[in-house]
Amino acid sequence: MYQFHNERPSPEFLLDVVRGAIPNAFAIHKFGANFDIDQADDPESVWTSGGLYPWASLSSAQTIYCISTSASDTATLSIEGLDANYDEQTEIVTLTGATAVATTNTFIRVFRMTYDAENVGDITARVTSGTGTVVAQIDAGYSQTLMAVYTIPAGFTGYLTTLDATIDGTKTCQVLMYHRLTGKPFRIAHVAESDGHYRYDFNAPLKLPAKTDVDIRVDQVSGNDARVTANFDIVLIKDY
Repeated sequence: MYQFHNERPSPEFLLDVVRGAIPNAFAIHKFGANFDIDQADDPESVWTSGGLYPWASLSSAQTIYCISTSASDTATLSIEGLDANYDEQTEIVTLTGATAVATTNTFIRVFRMTYDAENVGDITARVTSGTGTVVAQIDAGYSQTLMAVYTIPAGFTGYLTTLDATIDGTKTCQVLMYHRLTGKPFRIAHVAESDGHYRYDFNAPLKLPAKTDVDIRVDQVSGNDARVTANFDIVLIKDY
């Protein structure tokens, strides 16, 4: 079993993980953006729907309703997340434009969607109905969600190796990495001030047990209409 308590994994090890040469080890790269954060509204999660990510809407496994703001979006959409047991799950649905399409499976987490075309409208995944709370969003033209949130699947331990964030222009912000262990509240695991670009390489990777939620948030923006991005890398190692 691989452990990274005392040292950063080598580039060679990480390359082998990506190549699939290390059994039961996987590389996760998450990236997100929030294109409009105002001083009166922060803190906000780094995802394109804006505001704090609505974790409470996925406190139990939910049917997901997928819909676009454009009738032209009728290609296939891949939804990645976790099922009721926190096992990884992917479902593919065919959109019907501005009419909601329900998933066959239920999801307790949704952390990525990809669309098999260039989407004309904003595509959202919602709970309860096609007008319910948004839990994932693909902005028009992106074909991919931008959401710096993730949950470690059951049966795995995650090791956070890098974190970075940017804020536009001459603005400044506070970058906060929150994590929530099973049965616990969200707590800050890393915090920094940024005036453009911030990056941190964890010499001792941050250990994230199974079912831990990760949410990158921004606070204390120095000006309105702030554009923020965030990225992080996690190595998943299967538990034994």
